[in-house]
Amino acid sequence: MSGSVAFGPRPVFPTEPGKPATELPDVSSITLIDNLLHCTAHKKQVCPECNVDFSTHNFYTRQLTANRGAFPPPNPQVEGAIQRLKSAGNEQFRAQCYFEASQKYTEAITIGSQRPLWDPSATAMEEAAVLLSNRAACLLELGHPSEAYWDTEIVTRLNRGWSKGHFRMGRALMGLGRCRQAAMEFQIGCSLDPNAKDMRTALENAKQFI
Repeated sequence: MSGSVAFGPRPVFPTEPGKPATELPDVSSITLIDNLLHCTAHKKQVCPECNVDFSTHNFYTRQLTANRGAFPPPNPQVEGAIQRLKSAGNEQFRAQCYFEASQKYTEAITIGSQRPLWDPSATAMEEAAVLLSNRAACLLELGHPSEAYWDTEIVTRLNRGWSKGHFRMGRALMGLGRCRQAAMEFQIGCSLDPNAKDMRTALENAKQFI
């Protein structure tokens, strides 16, 4: 295993007494005990000496076993935490507390990034696009168009058909002095939402600098 593992508190799971240890074929450093991965040398699920951490893999194994192989539904506690942080960010944004709002959106993004692999990808992508777009709006208000641009770059990749993502990317590009590219983003946004007056105004404004 290359690199180093950042060790700290990690969940380990009890194994049923008497379960045999089975070395995996062609992977002599890993041993399977009660369907959980351990290092062969010390029979540990998390082992600093061997520089391995199987806690995440073993967590997924136990989750799937508990659900008889079926993927569990999204965790409502995670959903609730993300929504609470998003709402708090929205309140801070309306109060023009843009730095505090960006922090709330960042916390929500961090929690969302830790969703288990079996959560619906469409849900995670839509959620991430909204949160990143909101954070980009904060960054624009704070005068950080470069950081806002990178957030909107991800947003438009996650949801190319969402006009607001292109609008905020266009604003970020304007802040960077890249007016021609900004006009292209505003044009895309107008084609996606022909009734968006702010988008049309931004497009006309960008054209004046080309």
